[in-house]
Amino acid sequence: MRGYVSALLAMLITLLLIASINQIPTKLYGTPERAPAGNGSGIASVENLLGVSTPEQSAGKSVMKNGIPDLSRFYPWLNGSSRGPNGSPSNLSREYTNMTPQFRLPGMSSNSTGILTEPEFIDLRRNGFRREDTERIIMTVRGAAHTAYLRGGVYVTYLNGTWHRLNETPITGNRGVLPLPTVEHANVSDNITVVLASPIVEDNLLTALYTEEVSAPGGLKYYPESHLFGTSGVVWNYSFKTVHYIFPDALLKGAKTTASTRYLQTPNVSERVLELARNITAGIEGDYLKARAIESYLRTHYEFDMNAPPAPEGIDPLEWFLFHSKRGVCIDFNTAFVVLARLNGIPARLVTGYLIKETPAEQAVHPIQAHAWAEVPFEGIGWVTFDATAPAGVGESQKPENQSLPGPDFDILIKPDPVVTEVSRAFQVYVTVIPHGLGKVNGCEPELGVKISMDGLYSVSSTIAPNITKPFRMSGIPEPGTYHPTVKVTLSYCGTMGGTKSKTFTVIVRGGKFSLTAEPENLTLATGGLGGVRIYVTGEGYSRRVDLSVEYPGRYRLLKESGIPDFESDLLLMAPSRPGDYTVKITGTSGDTAVVLQVPLHVLGRTRTRITGYPAEILKDQPFWVNGTVTDENGGPVDGPVYVTLNESKDSPGVVVGRGVSINGRFSIECSAPPDLPPGNYQIVAHFGGNDYYLPSNSDPEVIVRDRTAIQVEGQMVTKTGKFELGGKLVDSAGNGVPNATIEVSLDGTFHINITTDSAGVFTAHLLLETPGEHRVLISYGGGRYYLDAEAAVNITAVELNATVPDRWIIGRNITINGSILGVDSGSVSLSTPMGRFTSVLEGGRFNFTIPVNVSPGIYNVFFTYEDVLLESIPVTIASPTNITVEFGEMREGENATIAVRLVDAFSNPVPGRIVTLSLFGNHSARTDMNGTARFTVRPGESGRHRARAVFEGDEFYLPSTAEFEVPVAGRPPYTLILAGLIILPAGVLVYRRMEDIVALKLGIASALRGLEKRRYSPILHPDRRPPVYGEGEKITVTSDVPVELFVDGKPAGTGNKFELVLPRGVHELLAKGEKVKGWLKVWVVDYREEIMRLYDRCFLELARRKGLGGKDLAPEELAHRLRGEYDWNDLKTVTYLFEVARYSLYPVGRREFMEFYRSLSRLVGGDCYGED
Repeated sequence: MRGYVSALLAMLITLLLIASINQIPTKLYGTPERAPAGNGSGIASVENLLGVSTPEQSAGKSVMKNGIPDLSRFYPWLNGSSRGPNGSPSNLSREYTNMTPQFRLPGMSSNSTGILTEPEFIDLRRNGFRREDTERIIMTVRGAAHTAYLRGGVYVTYLNGTWHRLNETPITGNRGVLPLPTVEHANVSDNITVVLASPIVEDNLLTALYTEEVSAPGGLKYYPESHLFGTSGVVWNYSFKTVHYIFPDALLKGAKTTASTRYLQTPNVSERVLELARNITAGIEGDYLKARAIESYLRTHYEFDMNAPPAPEGIDPLEWFLFHSKRGVCIDFNTAFVVLARLNGIPARLVTGYLIKETPAEQAVHPIQAHAWAEVPFEGIGWVTFDATAPAGVGESQKPENQSLPGPDFDILIKPDPVVTEVSRAFQVYVTVIPHGLGKVNGCEPELGVKISMDGLYSVSSTIAPNITKPFRMSGIPEPGTYHPTVKVTLSYCGTMGGTKSKTFTVIVRGGKFSLTAEPENLTLATGGLGGVRIYVTGEGYSRRVDLSVEYPGRYRLLKESGIPDFESDLLLMAPSRPGDYTVKITGTSGDTAVVLQVPLHVLGRTRTRITGYPAEILKDQPFWVNGTVTDENGGPVDGPVYVTLNESKDSPGVVVGRGVSINGRFSIECSAPPDLPPGNYQIVAHFGGNDYYLPSNSDPEVIVRDRTAIQVEGQMVTKTGKFELGGKLVDSAGNGVPNATIEVSLDGTFHINITTDSAGVFTAHLLLETPGEHRVLISYGGGRYYLDAEAAVNITAVELNATVPDRWIIGRNITINGSILGVDSGSVSLSTPMGRFTSVLEGGRFNFTIPVNVSPGIYNVFFTYEDVLLESIPVTIASPTNITVEFGEMREGENATIAVRLVDAFSNPVPGRIVTLSLFGNHSARTDMNGTARFTVRPGESGRHRARAVFEGDEFYLPSTAEFEVPVAGRPPYTLILAGLIILPAGVLVYRRMEDIVALKLGIASALRGLEKRRYSPILHPDRRPPVYGEGEKITVTSDVPVELFVDGKPAGTGNKFELVLPRGVHELLAKGEKVKGWLKVWVVDYREEIMRLYDRCFLELARRKGLGGKDLAPEELAHRLRGEYDWNDLKTVTYLFEVARYSLYPVGRREFMEFYRSLSRLVGGDCYGED
């Protein structure tokens, strides 16, 4: 009973104390700019009255819808759809969010967004390259005369349909480490400027492969393996210098890749992917040519389709693309290229970025230009770009018409060989024809015919299918011995002979008492040529004489005509004068026994090939005819295949330019120099390749190969007046640049200049378009020894923007822009803003825009374009109206009191770091904290109602606002009653001797006294960062509103208005003493890794416990998922990820990681975790 009485007595006295202090309700005031003040009410806690408030209590009291401030009652153009699901404005134009998820920028509004150039991974099932947006402008580029690819990300590992980026440690700096090619090369360079519609924030800049130097605001880092540059800040525009290396085609064809296991990783693929990889490069020598073969195969056998269906679940996107859909976008083509190249032992990597025009003029870049391609490293050369993406509208490859007939490219397989049989016994042989790449020619299938013959004894003919083994039954041979039948295979297409090929096999007929063999077993001689064979006569145990005889149509001599086995004899032969197949029949006779030996003799006739008609000059890629004859040594006609080559010298292999057939000793072959053949002096060579019966021959007169040229330049251009860089390229018929050529450029028939193409054939003419309207430019090339002349005309419409654009746009107020486009009367003008893209149709050359302004404050670039030509990029400042709300508790005469003034923008977001002034009992100023709140300590001099005024004077991004309000001040409290209560309470406690009540009372009184002590300090000290948390060794800068003497942890630290400190690890109290004021500040010096873990335990787990979750009983990921329905998922992911990095990884954790963690954590817990420390 005594315990209850004691507790009740303590409670009554405490309530009496609170009641004496808290007699008047808290006042809440707030007005927008130039609006009358309004009142609201709330209940103030003891902490409010003592000058200490929690972030939750200082937060704005905006009406909420689904956890999002409802601003529609203040700004009617903002409705329920004006903000996205996470509270970020969805009315921000996609032009300013680009193709990537939104993310917050350090130092910017939480609604701001930026370009993400290198996501951590790319899922092919949900890739970002399937876009058809051709209107939005995401950046402008100037100076890219030789640059087509802007790189942002490099990806190395491909697993389960997902690419993972290359992880490497950067080095600090703005200069690239470029490889110096060790082989013959030329180089060109570009100086490129990029202006972004949406900034790049702490990510990779878009640069070319070999960028020498980058100029951008803030710190830069360089990734030497990827050849990428990253920024640690916010970048709106930058410039860079890049170099491009140019290598001769002949050198590239023999190039070998560098050894690199990093770029050879392959996923688990099916057997048919492996088979496809092998088949594409079968018979090709050299890594570069293999890579080009894979690139060409993908470009010509698959279709580019922006609407291609993604791979269904259970099928890898690579296999889906290669064998099922056979259509896709750039990342599908080049994923296939990288994997197929790696399966061939060729290292390769995937690169992402943007594909732009190669032009020095300023160009707008759109989302549809986002691209993916591949790179392959070569020894002495460096990385070479490959792009396997098929052009739009290209499907399956079509083979060229009127192909020359291929020669007999096949093997003949005969089994068994030798055939062993008995006298007069029939036998069987099996013939297989194995082709190498034979296919349709001009719509005709290859046809194969087989004929087996032997010296008039028999002849068997039949057709045969490729790769099919066919049996042939042969009749018996009447005499024992060794015979050599011939298998002759003929290739034809729709009845037209394509060539023949022969092969002999051996038939051994047993039954003799002795045997005959020859060495060699067969002979090949030119007509009239000499040759010989050695005949061996053997017979184990046979001792009778054997006589040798020879049957042969030509001249011969047998050196030994008889003998007793074993013996040998030499047979000398002279080949007949006519080509053909002959048989030398050698018969050994002994008594009634005869044994036959056949030696096949193949006689080839000598030939002479002569070119009788050809052009002295050859134009590349234009047909020309070569006429000639093929005769034997007697002048007789010789038939067979003929091909024509162009050779740089007699010893060079030459390039085949035509194929045909000699018929009745004459040929007329249509030829064409290939597109990649360099112009110059050549020998034109007609080759008779020989056949089964005639030797090869050739003829080689000299010719000059010339090439057409073309000037590549846009025929119709629109640009703005002033300096204009007209870029173009002089190319040959293959599209290769013509270097060091003189180009003449004239403008409107008056201004003339000569310029020289660079090593890539590119030229740039610097023109001045002084007046709006039509201009005509003529470009001409006079030709050269090996190149024909070329001309081109360009019609240029010069336009000029005539409009006044306000440099400051106010949220909630429409901006009206009127103007005209000088130089044209019709067309459309577009204005790209952070609110979206607006279009106006010209009427008499004039336009009008009315634009609602409803995005976060900041500096933005807006773009004027006429028919997609960028006219102006203009920076504008978007400023927000502000609103002031005021909170304070009960005030008493002669006692310090705290007034909290909160400053918010049009979206009810807090406005931190701004000076707010308060006119009440004097003039006061304070800076708003992270929650937009400025706190003032005032001391009322007298009771009554007093007029007060809180003023924010505005700045570049925020308009001024004022709140006028009244403050009631009460008289002094009834101290006699309070003291009586304090005396009665200890007496009552002593009576009941309840020690726990004494302890509780002491703690309560101590807490109240500490609060009273704190309210004696004014907020005059300002650290250089919020929260005031620093890493060990970091400089701490603190400023004061008035001159003060500063004490750190009770020790003097100097006098003045600004102090720079370096403090040891720990929590430090800073006390400032001025003439009439004191200030107090707490500073934390921490290890960022440990501080993240501490805040996670202290604030995030406490949040989880408040929600009924076990906190440490759950894994971080599980805990985040449990809270997902109530809190922002991006913040939950950020807090969880960075805690795990700090707790479990060796990854360096610095201020950037800490601030990212702190901002997300503060949004989750609804306040500042350091407010209660």
